[in-house]
Amino acid sequence: VGDVIHLQVAYLYTDKLISTSVTRHHLVPSEVTPPVTRHHLVPTEVTPPVTRHHLVPTEVTPPVTRHHLVPAEVTPPVTRHHLVPTEVTPPVTRHHLVPTEVTPPVTRDHLVPTEGPPVIKEHPSNMVARRNDPATLNCAASGAARVRWFRDGQEVVTSTQDPRSHRVLLPSGSLFFLRVTSSRRDSDTGTYWCVASNSYGATRSNNATLTVATLAYDFQSQAESTMRARVGDSLTLPCRPPKATPAPELSWLRDGRQVTNSSRVSVTEEGDLVISQAVQEDSATYVCRARNAAGTRESQPTQLTVMTPPWFEERPTNVTAPSGVVVELTCRARGSPTPTVTWRRLDGKMPLGRARIEDQQQRLVLEQVTAADSGLYVCEVESEAGMAVARATLTIIDAPQLTQRPQHLQVMAGKGAQVSCRMEGKPEPLVLWRLPTLDRTALLAPGKSSGHISVSDNGNTLRLEEATTEDSGTYYCWGVSSGGGVSGKAEVAVMSALPPPVVGIGPQDLMVAPGSVASFPCEVVSEAAEATISWWYRPAVHLPARQVSQHSTDSRISLPDNGALILKDVRLDDAGIYTCQATADTGTVEQAAVLRVDHNAEVLEPLLLPAPPTKPRLLAVNQTAVQLSWLPNSQVSEESGQWYTVEYWRQGWDEWRVADAAIRKESSVVSHLTPGHTYTFLVRAVTNRGASFPSPWSDPITTRSPRDPSLTVNQVRQARRRLSRPLVTLTDAAITAPDSVLLTWDFLASTDEAVEGVLVYSVGEDGAVQVTTVLGASSSSHLLHDLRPNTPYTFFIVPFWHSVEGTPSNSYSLTTPEDVPAAAPGDVRVTVREEGSVLIRWSSVSPEEARGELLGYQVTISHNGSHTTETVVSPWLEARGLLPSRLYTVRVAALTGAGPGPFSDPVLLDAGLSDVNSLQEANAAGNGGGSVLYAPPQPAWLVYLLIPLVLLVFLATVLYVRRLRHKAPPSNPPHSLYQDPSIYPDHNSINMYSEQKLWRPSESDKESSLSSTRLLRPDQLANEYAEPRVPRPSETSTEPYATTALLSPPSPRLNHSAHWQHHSDDSGVQVNWAAFLPPPPACPPPLDLDLGDPTGSSDPHGARRAYVSSQYDNMGGSEQYKRPCDADSDHTYDVYTQVTPADCRDGFLTFNTLQGRSCRKVHADCHPPPPTDPPRSNTH
Repeated sequence: VGDVIHLQVAYLYTDKLISTSVTRHHLVPSEVTPPVTRHHLVPTEVTPPVTRHHLVPTEVTPPVTRHHLVPAEVTPPVTRHHLVPTEVTPPVTRHHLVPTEVTPPVTRDHLVPTEGPPVIKEHPSNMVARRNDPATLNCAASGAARVRWFRDGQEVVTSTQDPRSHRVLLPSGSLFFLRVTSSRRDSDTGTYWCVASNSYGATRSNNATLTVATLAYDFQSQAESTMRARVGDSLTLPCRPPKATPAPELSWLRDGRQVTNSSRVSVTEEGDLVISQAVQEDSATYVCRARNAAGTRESQPTQLTVMTPPWFEERPTNVTAPSGVVVELTCRARGSPTPTVTWRRLDGKMPLGRARIEDQQQRLVLEQVTAADSGLYVCEVESEAGMAVARATLTIIDAPQLTQRPQHLQVMAGKGAQVSCRMEGKPEPLVLWRLPTLDRTALLAPGKSSGHISVSDNGNTLRLEEATTEDSGTYYCWGVSSGGGVSGKAEVAVMSALPPPVVGIGPQDLMVAPGSVASFPCEVVSEAAEATISWWYRPAVHLPARQVSQHSTDSRISLPDNGALILKDVRLDDAGIYTCQATADTGTVEQAAVLRVDHNAEVLEPLLLPAPPTKPRLLAVNQTAVQLSWLPNSQVSEESGQWYTVEYWRQGWDEWRVADAAIRKESSVVSHLTPGHTYTFLVRAVTNRGASFPSPWSDPITTRSPRDPSLTVNQVRQARRRLSRPLVTLTDAAITAPDSVLLTWDFLASTDEAVEGVLVYSVGEDGAVQVTTVLGASSSSHLLHDLRPNTPYTFFIVPFWHSVEGTPSNSYSLTTPEDVPAAAPGDVRVTVREEGSVLIRWSSVSPEEARGELLGYQVTISHNGSHTTETVVSPWLEARGLLPSRLYTVRVAALTGAGPGPFSDPVLLDAGLSDVNSLQEANAAGNGGGSVLYAPPQPAWLVYLLIPLVLLVFLATVLYVRRLRHKAPPSNPPHSLYQDPSIYPDHNSINMYSEQKLWRPSESDKESSLSSTRLLRPDQLANEYAEPRVPRPSETSTEPYATTALLSPPSPRLNHSAHWQHHSDDSGVQVNWAAFLPPPPACPPPLDLDLGDPTGSSDPHGARRAYVSSQYDNMGGSEQYKRPCDADSDHTYDVYTQVTPADCRDGFLTFNTLQGRSCRKVHADCHPPPPTDPPRSNTH
């Protein structure tokens, strides 16, 4: 408002816009339209010329005079104040010319009368204009005397009506806006229409909407300045444009270039940018742009970073190392962004004092590792893109450690006991118990037992059930692992009696005044059994004693739990003898004190006794003397002037005895002991005020027997000290064959004097132990043989010097490889199912015979040099396609990973043999005699014919037998059959059982010359067999032994009768019972058994006795067979046990002789002493 407007109106007779002169103040920048070339020319629809045939009545347009000419669009003059850059419109060349619709010329036929209301020739159209920009709403009407504009139903006030209005009504009827306004007070936005009127009427145009284009500066929603995503993720960059009218057009820019839609990248209708399955190349700067007529707005840039998850360039590996070394675990990772590395331990605490992190936390270093450092270590790499975890197991091999050493025990005979030995180590050690026998294979693994001695499943406890004196000795507890070995020992003394209780602090003589308190202490020590204390009162020596009880009516008496007797308000009649009696299962001990009541009694001072010394320890022992040492109590002062008393006990004694009562030093030698006996010692400290409480009892100490080796106690102690530390290490165990392993070891130090050799132990999975002695300290390897294939073994080495065994070495565990089966499948049977098809079956081999994982069986069918082999898993095979009447051979072998084992004996078959029984009989004959008889297939009618014939033959046989029975004499003399075991030589047994029968010859047999004829004298019974000739091992015989048995006269050495009789049937016909009876036992019954039972003799418990003949197989028959553990036998069995006559001195056995012996035979001149005078020995 207020600007000068210059209008130059050119009245044209065409309906074109009126150009106006624009001053420089109105110049604004506009969009530059590129020039139109001829390449842009496109054909358009051509309107055909209109002829008079096309003329139709139309609205009559009044003629246009110059009075009707009005300027179309009036552009106000632009002053320099309005000059703004505008878009430059390039000149239009001929290349931009495009054909338009051709308007046919107007002829006089088109002319219509001009009378009538105006006709709208150009209606206003919708438009969008920016605020403060000019705009024009066109409206052209013919025959209009007046044009008015309306907005939203109200007439528009133009500059004609109000000079201040920015709305100008152009002569053509168009409404021109000098500048479009949009405010709360005045806004040009609305719906416009024009109304053209004349004297004939008015005409209204179509509606047109004027919209003021606006575009705010701030986006309603936009992405963050930085965004991160992982590879493969889907992400959305939001974009809500600023408030605008009309709605702006949205687009995205990626590093300044417009983003186009693809399979992974797209823009939603709301304007969000969606990226699916992001890749690292999507990392860029993204901008959201909004554009409309009001302008263009861009969002803040968003920096998108697509991250790659961490990945390991080097993972930590499992480490196995010995204790005390430095261990490094490395973990290197890559990723975008660079990940951080964190070390953790899953199953324990990180050793912070010995752990450090190096190389940007990529390497974990552990110093001076121990078994406690073994565990699972985790390397965590983490970034914004994700996290990755790698694990490594650290195994520290450490020698086993004894957490609970076995303790020495004294066990009553017939009672149970157990020895505990607990170990720890990494890896878990194998616990083995070495029994106190000379047999070095006497090892017990966890869960195993030997007689009444067993080991718990975890190996920590050794149990003795009903212990005997032979169980006494040293039990070793061994622990072996790949980290080393450890050993502990316990002395177990099984005795028929244990030490009785001993009075620690007993009652003392007192003199008290009437009315005072008298206190008698009584503390008892009983380490072998629990003791109970009772008090007895006797007024005088010659009077009977009565028990003092707390439950008596006298309330002055109290018996506290410590065993003391407290007497309150003492009276004169309380004087007397008070006795403390301790009773236990092991014995009884008592101590008495005299109480005197006197009015002139002095007040007693508290009794301060010395403190007891420590447990006595053994320094040396021989056959008759023991050297002990102990330490004084720490509470003893140097000025106390105390001395010591040594007491000891031996089995058979009712009480402890004093060995030495005045010892000034902390050591003593107790002499005049009995060889081979076990003693227990204790020590008391003594001062002028009295004796102390006794020390703990010593371990049982056994004096040396005269038959012990010449090693002194000092030599044994030194040897044990040298061998207590590890001296040898097992370096390798190499498998050389399925049943052999080569072990190599090294000595850790010079052991020429300390080691005499090594014991090589191999422990199988089932606890079976094999031990080999390798002499010499210079040896370093040994080849073990006779191992079982496919069996786990644990190997270790124990050094020794004479009879002293040292600490075991580290162990090696391995499993021997498979081997071919050791045996062939048995019981191969062939069944003909149909002609040309047979079913072959056999029995499986046992796991011990398989010697590996059984994969199947190989079946070979052979005929005339051709072989067919089939491998099956199950123990049967159906063979088809065999030709009838053709002989085949079948053999079967078991198959393991090492290959097939031996084949079974060949079995012949004929695919045409239809009778199953005949086939089985043929195979049985082939297995036994080496020849097979086959019957050709028979027709069915022959079977029906044979059945009646067989019945007729059977009936005839029965009638014949009955006839012979009637002809037999009324009675037959009894016949007895005796069997002499001397006919069975060692390792060569002849089965004469089924042939040596007694029978009465019939008439037809008298003249027979068959080999089965027996020679008998009618007036005597046969009681002994003839001695058959037994072939030597080098001799072979293919013919069976002759069935004739020569019966000799009765032998004078058989002075008792037997009742094992054999009877034929009543007719006297010999029946061949050998076809029905089972084969005889491999070992015949002895002569001193009752032979009336034909099936053999049994012991009272029903167990079958088996006896093996000795080498005495001569015809004289004067030697007797030796039987073990036969206490009733008068014979000497030197072949079983060699007993030294020296063991039987003084009429009883020594302790070492009884060690490890459960049932031994002794000479007739070495019987135990009579029970009326038992030996006084605690180890008998």
